Amino acid sequence: MEHRGRKESIITLIIMIIVAAVIVSWITGLWSCEAGRKDLTKEQRLTISDYINSVSVLVQQSNKVSYDFFNTIDKVKDITREELDKELLDIIEESRVILQNSNELNPPEGFEVSHGYLELVFDTRNRSYEDFRPALFNALDDLDIEISTTQITNTFLYMFMSDEVYIYFQDKLKESGENIGIGNLTIIDSAVLQDRSLTGAQNVIGFISDIKTVAKLQERRGVAVIGDSIEFDPPVLNQNGDYWILGNGEEISIAVKIENQGNVVENDVVVLISYKTENNVSDEKSYTIGAIEPSKQKVVTLSGFTAYPGRKCEIEITVGPVPDEVFMGNNTLVIKFMMEN
Repeated sequence: MEHRGRKESIITLIIMIIVAAVIVSWITGLWSCEAGRKDLTKEQRLTISDYINSVSVLVQQSNKVSYDFFNTIDKVKDITREELDKELLDIIEESRVILQNSNELNPPEGFEVSHGYLELVFDTRNRSYEDFRPALFNALDDLDIEISTTQITNTFLYMFMSDEVYIYFQDKLKESGENIGIGNLTIIDSAVLQDRSLTGAQNVIGFISDIKTVAKLQERRGVAVIGDSIEFDPPVLNQNGDYWILGNGEEISIAVKIENQGNVVENDVVVLISYKTENNVSDEKSYTIGAIEPSKQKVVTLSGFTAYPGRKCEIEITVGPVPDEVFMGNNTLVIKFMMEN
């Protein structure tokens, strides 16, 4: 009963805002009902046409933001928390730009009231995206399930109300056109909330539970040495059996690509290169990679290995392992080589 009361209070509040906006518009004379004004100039028709085209672009962009939002939520099991946060921030930024652009539009005379509804639509949608991000992470962090449920429910209520206000906008846009002699003035539909059951707290609890389940199962960690990325300086000239033959030089540099094959950012990843010759001369150098994004590669170059022309040599490149890494079959790579005399 408490959740239902909160839901009804929010709906009532937004409806009151809408009604107030209409009353204020009427009082200030913004509601144009000049029924006899039917002879529009060419310039006026072009102004109205440009306005409708601009609004259509904004609505299409808003529909796309909604698609991206729910697509991000649907694929939460396939992306990292960092990726989820970035995508939600991108959605919020796109929504802010749409709201800003709508506020900067100058509606033609007679369309002020309908434009007020449109601004309310974009403002409400932007608020829902902004509020959803912290609410979702509060839920994932188990900070307070009741508060998180209320917060997320409210964001879906904002989406629902924005869809209802958009219908008012369509009606008022058509009415504004009729008032100046333009019949059947329409614009594309727009509904951002795909599942209206999410305006109920119990359904939101299930929604949060599903997301938390996949979020806990999603973490996968692992790093790897990319074998075909090895580059020597001096370069490899050819191969003799198991040994690569390098050009002549006084020192050897080795470059190798390291890949994050997990789905979380890895920090402070240690790469170790051990170098030894057939008469047990050995050397060892290491490098720490600050951070590697999931599925990304970093090139590590270690230099200053003493060259021993004519001797059989071997390097062993090892990366990690990182915490909780399960498969380590590609963490180490051994390469045999000789430098020509």
